[in-house]
Amino acid sequence: MAALISFCFNLGNEFTFVLFGCPIIVIISSIIGFLVTKKWYIVPGITLILFTILSFTTFNESFFFWVIVYTLIAVLVCFIMLFVKKGAVK
Repeated sequence: MAALISFCFNLGNEFTFVLFGCPIIVIISSIIGFLVTKKWYIVPGITLILFTILSFTTFNESFFFWVIVYTLIAVLVCFIMLFVKKGAVK
C-alpha cells in the first residue's frame, strides 16, 4: 500500500495525481474500509471529511468538485461490495 501511495504522489504533477492517484487510493481504501467496518456509509463519510479538509488546506476551492466525485466513487464501491457480499452469503 505504501508503494502505491508513493507511486501516486510521484505521478508528475497535481492534475495527474487528482485524475489518477486519488481515485486509485479511494477505490482501494473503500474496499479495505468496507471489509473492516462492514458498513457502507462509514468509508464515504471519511472520504468526504478527509478530502474536504485537503480541499481547503492543500488544494483550492475548485478541488471541491473532486471531493464530490471521490465521495461518489467511495459510495459506488461500497454498494458494489455490499451487493457482492450479500450475494456471496446466499
